Amino acid sequence: MQIVGLLLLAFVVAYGFSPRADTTISAFDTHALVMVLGGSLSAVLVSSTARTTLRTFLCLRELIPRAGTLGPATDAMEQERLELVALWRDGKRAQAVSLAERSRFEAIQRMLDLVMSRAPDEATAAAFTELRHAELSRWQPAIANWELLTRLAPSFGMVGTITGMIQLFKNMSSDNMNLGSAISLALLATLYGVAFGAGVAGPIGHYLRNLLDERLGVLERCEQGVSELIARTSRESAMAGG
Repeated sequence: MQIVGLLLLAFVVAYGFSPRADTTISAFDTHALVMVLGGSLSAVLVSSTARTTLRTFLCLRELIPRAGTLGPATDAMEQERLELVALWRDGKRAQAVSLAERSRFEAIQRMLDLVMSRAPDEATAAAFTELRHAELSRWQPAIANWELLTRLAPSFGMVGTITGMIQLFKNMSSDNMNLGSAISLALLATLYGVAFGAGVAGPIGHYLRNLLDERLGVLERCEQGVSELIARTSRESAMAGG
């Protein structure tokens, strides 16, 4: 992926030096758009594996209602956690076991296993630390790419502006040179870069970071729930024995 990213970057720079036929003042410039989006994509490719690159753009599903996997799954996991804790507190152990066995979440299954084995706090902490690390290793690189684009997109906008200004200076001796429109075309690249970084990549990265924090928060509450249920079970056993 790194080689592909470098080749794409070279193409973007070369494209920036290609002649611009349209010199009218407009809010849309193909050169500027290609420079910003192509340069941003090249940065992702250079800094990521193929899997991380794919996951980076698949994260866009999280912005579509009911199409994401991180947000809805987190809500479903929290609901199952609440149900499991409530069933165990009410003494409905068979139903709690059935819920955990049907669950598609490893965290819920781990909760039941740890509670039934009355695992010590160290074992519970180790189990959920492993689950948190798994979530971080899955989502963190993709989120970091969006945060990277927040910083780099304006830079690629400047690359577009610089190449545009170089072209402008080369053609200043032309009799039919429209100086105002040519400068506006060059500066559009900076505008696109800032808009994409601050208005698109930045909010997406922040949104995904919040979704990941919510998932980690649910895992933390699962860990706390295990400790609570084990303590309750131990008290009930002690009272029954007394």
